[in-house]
Formats: sequence, C-alpha cells, structure tokens
Amino acid sequence: MKVAIAGGGTAGHVNPAIALARQLQGDCPAQAVCFIGTATGAEATLVPRAGFRLSTIDVAGFDRSKPMSLPATGARAGRAIMQARAALADSAADVVVGMGGYVSLPVCIAARSLRRPVVLHEQNIVLGLANRVVRPWARAVAVSWAETLRQAGRRGVLTGNPVAAELAGFDADAVRARALARWNLDPARKTLLVFGGSQGARCVNEAAAGLARLWRGAVDRQVVHVAGSAAYGAVTEQVEQHLNGKLIYRVIDYLDGMLDAYAVADLALCRGGASTVAELTAVGLPAIIVPYPYHRDRQQERHARVLEGAGAAALLRDAETTTDRVAQEVERLWTDRTALASMGVESAHLGHPDAAGRLARLVVDSAR
Repeated sequence: MKVAIAGGGTAGHVNPAIALARQLQGDCPAQAVCFIGTATGAEATLVPRAGFRLSTIDVAGFDRSKPMSLPATGARAGRAIMQARAALADSAADVVVGMGGYVSLPVCIAARSLRRPVVLHEQNIVLGLANRVVRPWARAVAVSWAETLRQAGRRGVLTGNPVAAELAGFDADAVRARALARWNLDPARKTLLVFGGSQGARCVNEAAAGLARLWRGAVDRQVVHVAGSAAYGAVTEQVEQHLNGKLIYRVIDYLDGMLDAYAVADLALCRGGASTVAELTAVGLPAIIVPYPYHRDRQQERHARVLEGAGAAALLRDAETTTDRVAQEVERLWTDRTALASMGVESAHLGHPDAAGRLARLVVDSAR
C-alpha cells in the first residue's frame, strides 16, 4: 500500500503528519509513504530530515480580508491541483491523507479527480475550511477532540492528534537524569518550562523573561525557556542581566524534540496550539495556557477551555500575561502540590498518546 500525506506550514502541522508516517512504516515499506507540501513551509526541512520524500506544489492561502486577491489565488490553486495530480500519479498512492490547511486542499481535490480515497485529519477543535470543503467526499474524517465529532459528520472518528513515538511512550524517569545534565539543572528544584510553539510567542517570552528579575534570589526553582530562534537573543539579554548565581534560568533558541524538556518540567507556560496541547496531555503535564488571541475561530482558546474545564490547565489571556500575573499563577499552583499532581492526572486522562496508531489503522482500512 502506498500513502500520500498532504499538509504543511508550521512545525505544529508537520510533526503530527510525520508521526503518522512513521507509524505507517509498520504497515508498509518506508518508501511507500510520501508527502506533498510546499517548498517554503516547515515541511521543506522537516520531512526530508525525517527520511521521507517530499513533492512540492505552488500554493498559498487566501487572505479573506483581501477579496480582490481571489482571482489570482484561484488561478494559483488551479495550477496547484494539476501539480498535485502529477505528484499523486508519480507516487501511485492508494490513499491520500489530508492534514488540513491550504496545502492539503488542492491535493485532496486532485485525489478526487483521480478517484483515490481521501482520509482527513483535523488537529483543531473547530473543523478548518479545507477540511469542511473536502468532508463530503472523504472516506473518513479523523478528529482530535470529542467536541469536533458533530462537525465531522457520520464519517467522523475520534483518533486524537498524533505525537512523536517517544512522547507516546513517555517515561520521565527514564530520561530525566539525561535532561538535567543536558541543561545543568538542579534535580531538587521545581522547574517551569516556557515555550511558545515553533514560532515563539512574544507576550509569553516577555512575561517569562521578567521572572529572572522577580525570582533572582530564588534557590528553590529554575526555568527552562524555549524562546524561538527570532527572540533568542533579546530574551537571553533580558534574562542574563538579572542572574546572580542563585536562580537557574536556561534560555534555548529551538528544540527539535520536546522529550527532555517535558521530562524535567513540573509545570508549563505555553500557547494552546493543537500539537502543544496534544503533547501536554500525552505526557500529563500541568500547564498555564496563554491562547493566541487573533485566530479567526479562537481555536487555542477553545482548546484551553477544554483543559481548564477538566482541571488539567489554567487559562491566562494574552492581554493579562504579565510577569507579575504569571508569577502569581505559578506560585498558586506550586504552593499546592496535591492540586498540581491532580492537574497532571487530569491532563493525562485527556490525552491520546496512541493517536498515530489509531489514525494509521483508519488510513489502512480506508484504502481497502
């Protein structure tokens, strides 16, 4: 069986697709799984690095605030469909997996024209535009949230959002010593993990960096801060001017995998993207989630609300995310260790660490 996976953009979109591809390797040879994406998105780097072939198409999203750009976007999409048809013919794919987003839409349309079965996967809690368009002819619509099943319709299946294999079988004790040594951390201290997704997050970075000043005399805590490549220099400069040998504060530009960071963390401060939330719940890590506020469907806020309602996370609005407010929330959670442990348990209850396996089985069944 040969599978083509369509999707791209940010690492948060690409990594679940790679997790699925690796799971499918158990059902078909590695060369039978290929990707279709763009030459400019995260997939251009991540997919070849993971060992999979990437065919590229020239496509871009439609800016709904600029309706006059629709004709040009439509013409470009038409060319992308023809490019996708050629890529699918070259791969001889038996089934196409659309991971959502503007990259997957022309590929799924091409698959329909070639009479290839299509399986959709939706990371977010609200079904995206591309998946809403393709849903009527999709053989199955895999979703990451129970709340999305109604939108998915009668072919909807709850699989969860695939995470890397090392997170699916997460064992903090097995890697904790290595991770502590990696960043020269103190095993006796409480650890706050800060990150904003693959692109970083300005308000999260700024609020967390201020903790270096507020906590500069603390010897009972430490911070591991993944700032993002663009913000790394500014965050490092802000933090280092307040360090005096007491507080441990490590600033990292980018991590290719989050296993070590999760293994040392007692609490996370982060955005609420679909992949982030999938990983938090797969490893059972309590979190303070600061949703990105400008998404059209408020996806991240909806994700955070589900976790907050289950007692797995605290929600902090972007506009309220100051150093003092973050410190207040961290102190509140760290003071009550029983409550923090309960948050971890509830987080794990929401997780789908086996999502890649579930989705892979759905893909294989849909190709028959």
